[in-house]
Amino acid sequence: MSPDMLVDDPLPRLVASIDDMYNHAVAAYALSAAWELGLFDRLRPQRATVDLEAFAREEDLDLRSVQRIAHALALTRVLTLDEGSRVAAAGPLFGDAIAKKGFFYWLTRGCGELFATMPQMVRNSICTGEFVTRDFRAIGVAARDAGLSFVDEPFCELVERRGLRSGADLGCGSGQRLIELAERNPGFRGVGIDIAEGAVSLARQAVAEAALADRLTIMRGDGKRLQRRPEFLDIEFVSCFMMGHDLWPRAECIASLEAIGEAFPAATDLIMCDTYRSDLAPTERHPVFTLAFETAHAVMGQALPSLAEWADVFDATGWTMTTTIEFELPPYTALMHLTRSV
Repeated sequence: MSPDMLVDDPLPRLVASIDDMYNHAVAAYALSAAWELGLFDRLRPQRATVDLEAFAREEDLDLRSVQRIAHALALTRVLTLDEGSRVAAAGPLFGDAIAKKGFFYWLTRGCGELFATMPQMVRNSICTGEFVTRDFRAIGVAARDAGLSFVDEPFCELVERRGLRSGADLGCGSGQRLIELAERNPGFRGVGIDIAEGAVSLARQAVAEAALADRLTIMRGDGKRLQRRPEFLDIEFVSCFMMGHDLWPRAECIASLEAIGEAFPAATDLIMCDTYRSDLAPTERHPVFTLAFETAHAVMGQALPSLAEWADVFDATGWTMTTTIEFELPPYTALMHLTRSV
């Protein structure tokens, strides 16, 4: 009897073998590389093909490396290759890869070092102070891509429907949400705040390139410890995307939300979009992002609230939940619109 026959395995067969698991890990890195290097942009026109040798020459890339990146993506059906691995074309999963590439970039580029050093990160002797290293510029790029695809449009529509003409975005990342609002509304003014210098640099560059520096200000600051500033006094709404969980645990979250209300005395609206705890069992199929997101935050020592726990916190802070919009992508993510009288 083989060793496999001795194991009572109730888990679903998400991969056919450990070999598949290994090769798929390589393909995840290849997907991020193909996007960053511009290969996906060459393939996006319908029925486009790419001569890999010409692509490598034009972009000053090593041809053999480009071919191996394409090979990994062909193995996972993102691309197809001709017999000599000279010409690449979109494969059956190319469209899905384009839609979800930001999640791969978040995993492999933004959090690559965190996952690579997981054996050290889970040791209690190391988990003190600022022990986690992530690439916040890459995280900002990844979040911008995911936001543009799935989240930003409902947010912009909500701001326009409410007639809000000034806002502050906590954890602004690339600054894309403020840029979008300013481009839609010539009278819009905004302040972007992020604790990570890499994100601040990325956002300032994006604002300058959009020629919006006269209406959008980007500053470095901690959304958990905000204090009133002159730039905040007439801000009408505060938004917080994909960093609300950083405000937890519960008592600290309540204190942070109250501080936000004090720092922005004229703000009538609070718009939070966050990925919440899924509580999926290990026997259930996990969608893209969920397993990586929940694992990374466990390693970082960061509590993740459920949607019900979010509602409980809002009840304790004077903000009233008026609308909740749940998204399929990112999975287990909701846009929560809150209001108050000022």
